[in-house]
Amino acid sequence: MTRRRWQRPGTALLLVVLLLAGLVVAAELTRPVAAAGPDEGAAAARTERVPVARSATACPDPVVDEGTATELSLAAPGDDAATGDAGAGAGDLGGIGSAVLTPTRPGSGELSRVVAPGAEATQVEDPDTDDDVDGPGPVAARGTGRSAPGLVAAQLTRSTEATMRGLAGATCAPSDTDAWFVGSGAVVGQRGRVYLTNIEAAPAVVDLTLYGPDGPIDAPDGRGVTVAPGRQEVRLLDALAPGTERFAVHVHARQGRIAAAVRDQQVDGLTPLGADWVPAALAPTRRLLVPGVAGGPGERRLQVVAPGDSDAIVRVRLVSESGAFAPAGLDVIEVRAGTVTDVDIAPFASAEPVTVELDSDAPVTAGVLTELTGETGELGEIAYTAATAPLTSETPGVVADVRGGEGVTSTLLLTAPRGAARVRLVPLGPVDREPTEVRVSDGTQVAVDLATVSSAESFALAVVPERGSGPVLAVRQVDEVEERGPFVTSSPVQPGRYVVEVPLVAPDLSTGLPPAG
Repeated sequence: MTRRRWQRPGTALLLVVLLLAGLVVAAELTRPVAAAGPDEGAAAARTERVPVARSATACPDPVVDEGTATELSLAAPGDDAATGDAGAGAGDLGGIGSAVLTPTRPGSGELSRVVAPGAEATQVEDPDTDDDVDGPGPVAARGTGRSAPGLVAAQLTRSTEATMRGLAGATCAPSDTDAWFVGSGAVVGQRGRVYLTNIEAAPAVVDLTLYGPDGPIDAPDGRGVTVAPGRQEVRLLDALAPGTERFAVHVHARQGRIAAAVRDQQVDGLTPLGADWVPAALAPTRRLLVPGVAGGPGERRLQVVAPGDSDAIVRVRLVSESGAFAPAGLDVIEVRAGTVTDVDIAPFASAEPVTVELDSDAPVTAGVLTELTGETGELGEIAYTAATAPLTSETPGVVADVRGGEGVTSTLLLTAPRGAARVRLVPLGPVDREPTEVRVSDGTQVAVDLATVSSAESFALAVVPERGSGPVLAVRQVDEVEERGPFVTSSPVQPGRYVVEVPLVAPDLSTGLPPAG
């Protein structure tokens, strides 16, 4: 009789429905609050975004000698830059805080100090020491409180000395565990150096992985490099892998954190061909952009590395002032696994500045070397740019060292790769000037003469995409007229670090401990 009751369809269905309803109610009563919604929502519920309270970067080698001068620049836009109000002076991070430039050499004094929003440039002088050292050695930039979000330091070296001749600019690097560089070489007339600077309190152990035209390079002296706190180690690429025409360098800290930089110098016999820093490139990915390739006469060497186990088929597109296009005959290039491929894009760029867009079926990263030939009888010069991330309204960038004056031109190259962009250029103290708005059409590049933004010969600049704007890439280029030939250097503007995600903390009564406070 009981068996027949269970077999009746109406009774069975009713019991199933009641059982499921009970399970649902039990699950709702016992479900943790943070687990509600999709996984992304749960993760977001367990964290919150707070302003960065401390920042630090390292300037690798401010060279000073009889024919060489280096200027260090420090800019602290403050937390207002991430809201589009750079320079407004609102907000607070537990006190105003400050940003300072200090050599890592023991006993060295402070070089400069700024309070957000503000900026300052400092001419580096020879230290008064008995040892044979030019410059102060590595310099650390540190920011606290409101001066920490978006903190940027930069160095610009101008040299008329033989092997150093040129204009070499670099954005000082934050400590990290990984960095990629595409550029430099170790052939006759070319010397590259890798600078490893430790501004942390713990020692770092670093591995250098090198790639060349023929594949990965076995360089035992580049593995297990120990860098003590406050110290710097330099490795010569021509000592690690002599005879290599072009490099990609992967810097990986297996212990601690390191600030890495690469410098390239070129000569032809006794004739200098230029010197510049190689900007850090994005980690390998399938789609990237290399902005701010300088215009003018000479070659533009696009260098692409595919560090994985698969060959990469890479589609190339150039973005110029007039629009974007695939260069005929260079719309697709093949990069063999583990190698660095080099092609000249100058014939397709018409001597205009361009941005290079790459779409690949395997992860790659890239950079471009510009080799300016100058006029007849003039000396040459080089400039590098690299794959970089776009700026957004939440992650604006800062140019720490805009230069002007007689014979000097600072240009900001802005590219809108996907969607029209609206950008506010905000001078940072001590200059006093209203922001300038720039519009960039979808798929184009705009060159802004920064003398139109401020008449000051030296100032810093916040580059702030407006809310609702498409992403924008920015590169600061400095050109100088020199009696023996042109000077040029380029530096991509990196997205600033304004906020950090931290876990939410809530009392757990099961521990038996009372809530804090």
